[in-house]
Amino acid sequence: KSTRRLRLGKYQCHSPERPKPSRPERTTLKIDSGGKTGRRPGSVSSRDAILNAARDQFTRHGYKGATMRAIGCQAGADPTLIRHFFGNKDAAAMQLPAGAAETLLRVFDEPQDTWGSRLTGAYLSLWEDPDTAAPLRAVLVSAFTNEQALEQFRALLIATMNTAAIHRLPGENPTLRLTLAMSHLIGVALARYIMKAPALGAESVEALVARVGPIVQQYLTGAFPEHSAIDVNAPRR
Repeated sequence: KSTRRLRLGKYQCHSPERPKPSRPERTTLKIDSGGKTGRRPGSVSSRDAILNAARDQFTRHGYKGATMRAIGCQAGADPTLIRHFFGNKDAAAMQLPAGAAETLLRVFDEPQDTWGSRLTGAYLSLWEDPDTAAPLRAVLVSAFTNEQALEQFRALLIATMNTAAIHRLPGENPTLRLTLAMSHLIGVALARYIMKAPALGAESVEALVARVGPIVQQYLTGAFPEHSAIDVNAPRR
């Protein structure tokens, strides 16, 4: 099977999509310094290509399988540009567009009795938007096999939320309240968008908000009993 070889400095990528050209191709990525010295931003298209490739590699191959070389090959960029733009592959794959966290935090500026539905809708909207779904999917899949990816995910969806929203929650133990709410939403997203559970996939976002929102509301503002009304340790009859 013929392959196409893309020469990127000393790196070579193989792709079965096109026949081998008569001469190796060399990809040149433009970097515009804008007259400034020091770290240069580079072209937007090159940066976006690396972002998309990193997220795809993380999703398909996991944290360890998504190598700098594989990301560079898919993006058509020298792997050294990954360090130039992002520092490492983690930052490339797990970078959310600006404003993603604020989308969730703005929920707590609204009336308290709407938080559950609003937070559910805001969180699911991140998964429905391709720009935010890709990094969320990459980091969530990688979190199962890599401690660093798990820490990134924990920081993004729990630590950030706790720091910014915890003082607004009523009642006792606001950290537990918010962690329960976010854990529930993460589970719904995992089943719907990663595991592709048919029952959840068949539901519209609006229907899921109607079903899940009241539960999240209970976590955030409802009565918070210390013990279950059922004795789970009681012997079975």
